[in-house]
Amino acid sequence: MAINFRPELDPLSPYRPPRAANEAAAERGAEGYVKLTSNELSFGPLPEAEAALAEALPRANRYPDRYVASLREEVVSANPGSAFENILVGNGSSEILLNLLQLVERPGEVIFPWPSFGLYAAIGITLGLKTTKVPLTDDHEIKPEALLSAVTDDTRAVIVSNPNNPTGTYLTLDEVRTFAEALPDNVLLILDEAYQEFVSDPAYGGSHVLALERKNVVCVRTFSKAHGLAGFRVGYGIAGQRMADYVERVRFPFSVNLAAQVAASASMRARDKIEARARFVMGERDRIQNAFRQANLNYIPSQGNFVLVQTGPEIFERGRVLVREGDPLGYPGWSRVTVGDSGENERVIRALGGA
Repeated sequence: MAINFRPELDPLSPYRPPRAANEAAAERGAEGYVKLTSNELSFGPLPEAEAALAEALPRANRYPDRYVASLREEVVSANPGSAFENILVGNGSSEILLNLLQLVERPGEVIFPWPSFGLYAAIGITLGLKTTKVPLTDDHEIKPEALLSAVTDDTRAVIVSNPNNPTGTYLTLDEVRTFAEALPDNVLLILDEAYQEFVSDPAYGGSHVLALERKNVVCVRTFSKAHGLAGFRVGYGIAGQRMADYVERVRFPFSVNLAAQVAASASMRARDKIEARARFVMGERDRIQNAFRQANLNYIPSQGNFVLVQTGPEIFERGRVLVREGDPLGYPGWSRVTVGDSGENERVIRALGGA
């Protein structure tokens, strides 16, 4: 007799990452592909992070700091008004999202805009929550009024990717504040700010101030993008003290490993260099968007380190550039192009020559 699995898990599929450059080369019998599929930074860790890793290596036989104290202290220094007790940490921001949804009552539902980051639905379903997707506007924008209209007595949490992945559209701080104030106090608002370093609009502002003001608001961030530490899996969040205390109750011990802790701490201390990298990406993003305009391709103006453009991946693949196909992102017939380094972005632009 077979083990009976929970039937609500049947719609889920294992995560299948986009092809790596070496896989594409093997398939096509050609070398020299570049990978612009996963919104990664094309630069490696900062030298400060590399030095911290080398210094920490002899201590790899010991468990890491359970409290991730050094990283928490760096996050506090970078976010005025916060305190050590407000900081969440996790094995990537995805663990923090999981921990937050582990806290809410069941039965219940989690609401989020769609298309957006697919992990929200996967976590909700895994935890036995109903998932409700609220469509973006025709202009690919998040509409707070539509999210509010979807809230019911069963709603336990709302997740907003801001800027939104895969569209790069965003809400300003005033818009987020208005939405948070209109949301019932017993509904958790999670603001996923994975791409916040790449936003050029001063009105965006970042939401950590709201997380400190309101007990039901949490902002979540990552070191996988602007910091170039995707391979180490480390993220952080800012929340009220009670929320942070409960998250710590369900977080696995030692979930943030030694390498992640020291690299992220060193990278956070070198914030001026991270900001310089982000400015470079913003400039290259403008260059790519301008190339799309010149090629008469429809695209969504982005505030992330990626651009969603209305064309299939074949245009880019003939230039040996791998991009993210839009179908699994909710945008069939589109492609999401990660902003790379200057040479990689030049490859993207040259591939448009036959568009």
